[in-house]
Amino acid sequence: MSFFNGVSGIKMRIVVTALILLSNLQPAAATTISLDKTIDTLDRTLAYQGEIYDIRDIGAYSLGETVNITVNATDVESFQLSLLDKNKNFLWNHMVYYTDGMAEAVMPGGAVTVPGTYVFAVFYQGDILAVKPVVISKYNLSVIPSSTIVPAGGTLHVKVRVSPDTSLPVRVVLVKNSSSLESSANRTQDGIYETDINIPESAYSRFSLYAAIASDNIILGYPELIGISGEGTINVTELSPQAPTAAGYILPAVAFLFLTGVIFLVLRKIRS
Repeated sequence: MSFFNGVSGIKMRIVVTALILLSNLQPAAATTISLDKTIDTLDRTLAYQGEIYDIRDIGAYSLGETVNITVNATDVESFQLSLLDKNKNFLWNHMVYYTDGMAEAVMPGGAVTVPGTYVFAVFYQGDILAVKPVVISKYNLSVIPSSTIVPAGGTLHVKVRVSPDTSLPVRVVLVKNSSSLESSANRTQDGIYETDINIPESAYSRFSLYAAIASDNIILGYPELIGISGEGTINVTELSPQAPTAAGYILPAVAFLFLTGVIFLVLRKIRS
């Protein structure tokens, strides 16, 4: 488990999977894709073909679930919204004509039949203007933290419910912007996994919490995510300065009285 490690293993898998899909990528800062269910991930600035791209969250859906999509595109009036798999195959397409800057679309749950990591992309004249990675989950995962408020330097206990049960590793991730904590959860009973996350004293902030499962399929050296939970929020509070104890007051007082007594005896001896 590591903190401020630049990018955790799970987020790196997401980033790598997204990069597989982004050939012929041309950025447009004015075009964005928003989904109705997302998970905050590590904020990453990606350099690709001389351009810079940001990935700050990913979609998180169950297999067969409908996806609601909003595209903000102020630079173009018409475009194609598509979902691509890791092999750059087009699984779903939606054409938008003469938009006034915002367009909404609904991808039916049947568009994806295999769980894994995919990417939505906005195409315009052969270029990709915006992307949004999305995980379509085979498993239903839910995270149950022992508390939503944890002091910095403390320990957060997390329970994960997984259905159906799996023999694959279950990871728990606590993330804030470009910082993260990641831990493996141990199976304690059927469908239940648990882990403890030790919070550094310097980590006070508001964090996002989720769990994820990766498959045995390797994509450019990294396992592909096939399960992801919804997102929870953990508030890590700053340590309060400790108030002085009774002993802290008594010891200085005793020392002062002792010193005063010594001075009195010395002065008395001098006068005599």
